[in-house]
Amino acid sequence: MIRRGPSVRSASDASQPHVLLLLAQLCFAALPVAGRMAILGHLPPAGIVLVRMTGGAIVFTLIAWRRGALRIAPRDLPAIAGCALLGVAANQELFIQGLARSTATNASVLGATIPVFTALVAIVLGREPVRVRRLAGIAVAFGGAAALVGADRLSTSSEHVAGSVMVLANSLCYGTYLVVVRPLADRYDPIGLLAWMFALGVPMVAPLGIAAWADAPAITGGDLGYLAFLVAVPTIGAYSLIQLALRRAEATLVAAYIYLQPVFAAFGAMLLLGEQPTLRLAACGAVILGGVWLAARSRP
Repeated sequence: MIRRGPSVRSASDASQPHVLLLLAQLCFAALPVAGRMAILGHLPPAGIVLVRMTGGAIVFTLIAWRRGALRIAPRDLPAIAGCALLGVAANQELFIQGLARSTATNASVLGATIPVFTALVAIVLGREPVRVRRLAGIAVAFGGAAALVGADRLSTSSEHVAGSVMVLANSLCYGTYLVVVRPLADRYDPIGLLAWMFALGVPMVAPLGIAAWADAPAITGGDLGYLAFLVAVPTIGAYSLIQLALRRAEATLVAAYIYLQPVFAAFGAMLLLGEQPTLRLAACGAVILGGVWLAARSRP
């Protein structure tokens, strides 16, 4: 009986990051659906980003302050500011602007290239060795993404091209963030680190956000409901879960779970937005996810 306790705790500790990552993808998958519904309700994309950023900064700062976790080393401030730009400001701005010019399903499938960018950045920065299987996965996934974007360019809905490029740029930013934030995640409390990143990110998105709200129509009670949900679930919930997981798992494992987002988001889009994935989107999405899976299968 004495021997069983440690083994149970060990199994629990091993499964914890997987549970955190699964819940995080559920939270993140709510963004393209709820965000698309909010945009269709005439809320400005840049205004949504400013509200998410400000709400996250306030909540994370209050929690970190109560926990006494706001102290950082001055030498780490530039690195934290860089992470705020890549993983919070650019990530949110590019995705929501891309979502406004595309569909929830399309944005979710292209967002699944984040693990590919994560692996590529980790290799370029020397965080991980070059692996043939990982490079093959990168090539396959990029082939699927290129086919999807190229098909959109030839379609009559030319606005999807700009949206797709923005979502891919968002994937590059967030993939880079997952690699470079890992050392900071090892040194600082996850909520305290998020508080600093969101606080530093607010002035980065404020100019576009303020201008967007100045030209926006009066918001309704339903709009406030969307904004509250977007702050609570795909912002506070998702970022908290990811940051907690980064203390227990490698960046490539964290990124690998992102391929679950299109599955969750596609179901949400079908149920709430009436979207039906096309054969082209399904085929290109399968290629992208296959490449991501192949890249994630390469382990140290």
